[in-house]
Amino acid sequence: MSPGQWAHYSLSGNQSEGTVDALFTVKKVDGANVTLSDLDTFSDGHTTTDTIVVSISTGPIVPSSGQYFVISPQKQVGDLVYPGDNVHYKGFPIQDVTARPYASASRQVAHVHAQNSSQIYVSTPTTTFEDFYWDDSTGMFTEIAKSLNGTEVLHVVMSATNLWQPDSSFDSFLVPSAVVSLISAGLIGVILVGRYRRKAKLSG
Repeated sequence: MSPGQWAHYSLSGNQSEGTVDALFTVKKVDGANVTLSDLDTFSDGHTTTDTIVVSISTGPIVPSSGQYFVISPQKQVGDLVYPGDNVHYKGFPIQDVTARPYASASRQVAHVHAQNSSQIYVSTPTTTFEDFYWDDSTGMFTEIAKSLNGTEVLHVVMSATNLWQPDSSFDSFLVPSAVVSLISAGLIGVILVGRYRRKAKLSG
C-alpha cells in the first residue's frame, strides 16, 4: 500500500448515517501507521472529509469504533488481525481466506465473522453480527456487513479502486448482494466490535 492509492465504497443501511459513497485515499505510510483520507458523500449531496490513522500492528485506538479499515497483507488463517494488541484483539483472528468479487476483479480476501452481545442501552440483550473482509495482497478493506437481531443495518462494499486492474473475464453478475449470509460462518465468540463510524467525534 502506498500514497495515492484509493478505493470507493457504496454504503447502505440505517447505520450508514446517510452516507451513500465513501472515497478512501492513502495519504501516508509511516512504519505500521497508515494515514487515510475519507471523503463521504451523503444522500442529500453534501460531502465531508476526515483523516483516519490506523496501525496495522495495534489497530484502531478505540476498538469499539469499528474502524478496521486496513490490516497487514498476506494474513493466514488463525493470524490475529492486529497482533500488537493482545488485549482487545486476541479473540479476533482471520477465519478464512477465499476468493470474492470486488471492483470488477476476483480477489483473495481475508475474513472475520464476529458476534457481539450487549445490554447497555436496552433491557433485552441485543446481538449483532459483523463480517469484515480485507484484500489479501494489500490489506485494504473490501467489505463490512452488519446485522442486528437478524436485520441488516449496515453494508459497505468496495465499488472501484486503483489498487488493482479489473479482470478481463470478470462477470459483473458476481457482484456480492447487499444481503450477506451469516449462517455458514462460524462464530468466534463475543468480542468488542463497534459499528462503522465515519467520524471519531460522532457517537453511536
